[in-house]
Amino acid sequence: MQDLSTLAYVGGTLVAAAPAGCVAVDLPPDRRALPPDEAARIARFLRPQDRHEREAAHGLLRHLLGGHLGRDPETIVLARDGNGRPFLPDRPALDLNLSHGGGWVAVGLSAGGRIGVDVEGSVRPVDWDGIAPVFLHPAELDAYRGLPAGARARQALELWSVKEAFLKATGEGLIAEPRSVRPIADGSAWRLARAGLSLRAGSRLLSDGARLAWAVEGEREVAVVVAV
Repeated sequence: MQDLSTLAYVGGTLVAAAPAGCVAVDLPPDRRALPPDEAARIARFLRPQDRHEREAAHGLLRHLLGGHLGRDPETIVLARDGNGRPFLPDRPALDLNLSHGGGWVAVGLSAGGRIGVDVEGSVRPVDWDGIAPVFLHPAELDAYRGLPAGARARQALELWSVKEAFLKATGEGLIAEPRSVRPIADGSAWRLARAGLSLRAGSRLLSDGARLAWAVEGEREVAVVVAV
């Protein structure tokens, strides 16, 4: 089991995921401290679960960045582009991304190109048959409907998370129609050429059935760490 307090970013491409509660347990307050503007932004969310997960995701990010940059975590202020994607204004070559959901948080860091991460919980019931036409490409929808009923939820959750990771890597995020995205399966990976980028994605099933996905530029190796 990975103790988050010993997890460090030393360059390259790293994806780290953990239950939101582990962040508060493993990291002392000074290692996950947020700058006042970020803390105030998170405080405006109404649902306690949203606030808890966002604090955990940003806290884990500040822990990793603080150690890597040699700075106090609470001094690391993010900017956001026109689509709301966060970045470090003084370190444009270091790309970053965050996600949270279903009690999990995920952080991605890459020193060599764009990265997108997504984590999706599995506890809340989802009518996948009902929403499949909204996010699946027509060819994917045909394949999905041909699956046994018991296999559909797992396939849909993986495709959803992989597409989210791709669209977060391109910077499109929620402004893009997921139906327009058709990743190509390549063994255990997925590939997509979009927005001038050649992207490769992977995913992992987490301990409670949640799904973690990440997308990066090119063929770089990705170190994936999951704390439980």
